[in-house]
Amino acid sequence: MDKYFMHRIKEENGTFTKGIEVHDTRDSAIRSFHGYMKQAYGNPSFPNITFVACRVEDPQGNVIPGYDAVWQRADVEPENKIFFHHIRQENGAFSKDIDIYDSMENAEYRFHAEMEYGYGNPNHPNVTFQSCMITERLSWTVLREETWVKPVEQTPEVSE
Repeated sequence: MDKYFMHRIKEENGTFTKGIEVHDTRDSAIRSFHGYMKQAYGNPSFPNITFVACRVEDPQGNVIPGYDAVWQRADVEPENKIFFHHIRQENGAFSKDIDIYDSMENAEYRFHAEMEYGYGNPNHPNVTFQSCMITERLSWTVLREETWVKPVEQTPEVSE
């Protein structure tokens, strides 16, 4: 699997819009990053946006340096939120989202419940990728992260 992930969160008029995009190339994910971040920084075309955060991850779940940004409008006193990012690939299809919590406790519970799908879980043999991350709004700090990628099985060589 060589997919890149662009995590995006935006607050506009007090409502969050969030998600994780799956891209086939690094360039596509980075282009999306810039396209989303341009809504921040007081852009007059987006006057009701008060918060934008994005990050781009490689196929192993590592943040690509330089593509992790957060902006909070200076004249707004934000309430902290906990963001739980989760991605799973099962039977070739991705399920992904960013859930928003008021406390770390709920995000931690969900983190462990999601990560259990990986690591060769016999109840979920078709899961090939499981990645979770917890971030918080005020500092955009990663509080917990983990990614599991199913090892590629090697076909034994047949000797003649």
